[in-house]
Amino acid sequence: MQLKTLLLGAILVGVTAIAPSTLAQTQTCPKAEVVAPSNQTRIIRNARFNYRFRIPTNYGTMAQGDNGILVLDPESFKRAQCLVTNRVPTEYPPGVAVYVETVTPGNRSVSDLVKQKPEAKITGTATVANQSAVVYTSNTLGYQKNVSFFTPDRKSMITISEPYQYSGGKWVPSTVFQSVSNTVRASFTFARR
Repeated sequence: MQLKTLLLGAILVGVTAIAPSTLAQTQTCPKAEVVAPSNQTRIIRNARFNYRFRIPTNYGTMAQGDNGILVLDPESFKRAQCLVTNRVPTEYPPGVAVYVETVTPGNRSVSDLVKQKPEAKITGTATVANQSAVVYTSNTLGYQKNVSFFTPDRKSMITISEPYQYSGGKWVPSTVFQSVSNTVRASFTFARR
């Protein structure tokens, strides 16, 4: 009798230990419409690369590896947190990304480095952080608009990327992501050391 109770207890403990893990991985994280950005902004700082920029106060940020920040609307942020918590193997929701890549430009310009990227099509220039930046589109992980520029020491290149949406049979800018990306670019500065 005690052996049966002991075995039954071991089985129930095993089921209890396995069940939440299985449920967590199969849980679906809710999808929702992208929320419009608020007019108020707050500052996001990156101490490693010594920069800062503004985002809408109702938006959140997530680290992407060691060199990136993803800016997400509140509903997409909740979804991304759910995906991470439950280890769901899928892409994050679309958002504005700021990422840094180490470069050794020598005498090359940002434009020269961008031309080496697969699927990159330069569409113009802009000024970000009081310096010249290259504007281009790419279609590597979805169609997107990118703006790239050097860090002050020219050891890294920063890219601000906004996703496009597929509508009417073609890729078009999203007014929400365009607005957030414009806020990030217009407020982007390097802190003085």
